[in-house]
Amino acid sequence: MTKLTDLIKHRPPMLLIDRFIGGDTTTASAHCEVTVSSDNLFYREEIGGLPAHVGIELMAQTIAAAAGYRNCGAGEDIKIGFLLGSRKYRCSVDYFALGETYAIHVVEIHAESSGLSVFECEIKHQDTLIASAKINVFQPPDEAAFIEDTYA
Repeated sequence: MTKLTDLIKHRPPMLLIDRFIGGDTTTASAHCEVTVSSDNLFYREEIGGLPAHVGIELMAQTIAAAAGYRNCGAGEDIKIGFLLGSRKYRCSVDYFALGETYAIHVVEIHAESSGLSVFECEIKHQDTLIASAKINVFQPPDEAAFIEDTYA
């Protein structure tokens, strides 16, 4: 089984997803899971879970896992990526409940040679769709040059 930390650069406390279930390098897709715990960075005791908007970050980290899985399959290092935005985020729950397990599925639906991509994303709870979105991301071809040009 592939370890999640071999696929993405996120580390606690910012690592919000728990498990990499599987992926496909040809479709740039991934399936990950999270079981909500009180030690999650975004856990809120007053609601007994993670606020619904955290679903976007769960999706983004699963996108990172899909990209990492593709890179590893090609014998390349994992790279950083940037969440640019989301379109049509819909969530039918107010929060992701403590102790519950959620399945996150992502598939790349558009990719450009510049590193811009769009992913179709879903979060399910016990096979029921509870959240969906299209997520726009950017993975620079040369991350070191991009960071130097952008942040130096």
